[in-house]
Amino acid sequence: MRRSLPIALSLLALVGMTLPTAPAAHAAAPTDPKIVIVVGATHSATSTYRSRADAAYAEAIKYSSNVVRVYSPNATWPAVRSALQGASVVLYLGHGNGFPSPYSTTLNPLKQNGFGLNKAAGEGDYNTTYYGESYIAKEVDLAPNALVILNHLCYASGNSEPGYAEPSISVAHQRIDNYAAGFLAAGARAVIADAHYGAGWWFRTLFTTRQTIEDAWASHPEANGNTVSWASTRTSGVTSFSDPDSPTKGFYRSLVGQPGLTTTDVTGGAFAETGSDPSDFVVPGAASVEVDGAPVYDSADLAAAPAATLPAGTRLRVNDDAGVVGAGDRILQVETLDGSVAGHMVTADLAPRDSLEPQLWGVPDLLVITPNGDGVTDVLRIDGRFSEDVTWTARIVDGSGATVVSTKGDGSSASLTWDGTKSGTKIADGAYRWVITAVDDWGNAPLDRTGGVLVDSRTDRRLAGPDRYATAAAISAASFAPGVAVAYVATGANFPDALAGSA
Repeated sequence: MRRSLPIALSLLALVGMTLPTAPAAHAAAPTDPKIVIVVGATHSATSTYRSRADAAYAEAIKYSSNVVRVYSPNATWPAVRSALQGASVVLYLGHGNGFPSPYSTTLNPLKQNGFGLNKAAGEGDYNTTYYGESYIAKEVDLAPNALVILNHLCYASGNSEPGYAEPSISVAHQRIDNYAAGFLAAGARAVIADAHYGAGWWFRTLFTTRQTIEDAWASHPEANGNTVSWASTRTSGVTSFSDPDSPTKGFYRSLVGQPGLTTTDVTGGAFAETGSDPSDFVVPGAASVEVDGAPVYDSADLAAAPAATLPAGTRLRVNDDAGVVGAGDRILQVETLDGSVAGHMVTADLAPRDSLEPQLWGVPDLLVITPNGDGVTDVLRIDGRFSEDVTWTARIVDGSGATVVSTKGDGSSASLTWDGTKSGTKIADGAYRWVITAVDDWGNAPLDRTGGVLVDSRTDRRLAGPDRYATAAAISAASFAPGVAVAYVATGANFPDALAGSA
């Protein structure tokens, strides 16, 4: 958020900007990764931002001993620049000064798309000065696979300042690309901007899950399901994502980064890679090893000193399972990824596994197909993304549950294309369902998701776009059977006999 910059000149200057090149894939991040939390000079909001940063710090320090805080009134560029060197995760809370901007028509890389910091140390929270993308790109060297989180900023996620007009989609996308450019040029492989939600969730997710950054971003508690993506226009080799509150406004969530970057790439954690044999991994606290009769230490006995080292042959009881502690093994406090099992464990027996059922994103609750040959929604395509590699099946079923069309496959995405026929014969108009099931390789509960499919081949009811049909709420669960009434939006006539419904 910013309030005063002189109005400059030509918008066309952006076209001539040199495009930064995204960093190539690097070696694994350090196992005790450096985390840097910066709070800029944010005027009267600074105390609130410091509190939010402290809450994020309390989460981050659980996973790394190398957490550095640089807060206003001492967050000068020299202090921040020094802290950022070699950082694996960077969290910044403060004013955002992005482009396109209501204050200028020319991108100023010295001031925009970076930090709002203290001009001098120890002089309060109102001496804001901006250090833009050129400072970051030229003077900062982040760790391999670094992730940058821009939290509670204006412009960074495409948004405007409070009280200013909502940006167009084009302007929002330019802001997202521009704000990430300097950080990517400094070595980051992904930049996340979130204007509203606390950053503690990201630290938990980075250090306790095994997934891509894109999937983690898509499963965020404030995900809206309005995600669009495009090849970044500022940084080659990366993809930009926006998930506004609605398709045209509320640009408060974005991601710009290299495809395939994982949480463990960022943190250097020892989580299982995709394709590993599930039998090689165990849920922490549920493993068992042979017992040799040595004294038993219960979890409660170790709560005060979870990092203690016990003599070889000592037995450790974890959730009623006992194991032998080897020479030099450390006792660690652990929990499963879903938090359902917690306790203490020796490092020799600690190995990660996935304990969550697969998740599905990208398939709306209601889909519409109008197979009448007019070239508009004649073919239905379902494209879904999973949280992990799975074995999946996608089907369209009728009101009795009989399969109309089906396909299956393996991987992290599912796709089904349907032309409104069954075995080559056109099906009757009416209400149907899509069903997607999936199982992972870890023995977790299967995914079983379903939603509505409305088939209407009448040419005299065609309006512009799928919104002409009833919403998912209007087509209730009871309507998914042949011959029942289904509300029809924006028409003045009844359904044909196939639906026996009315407007």
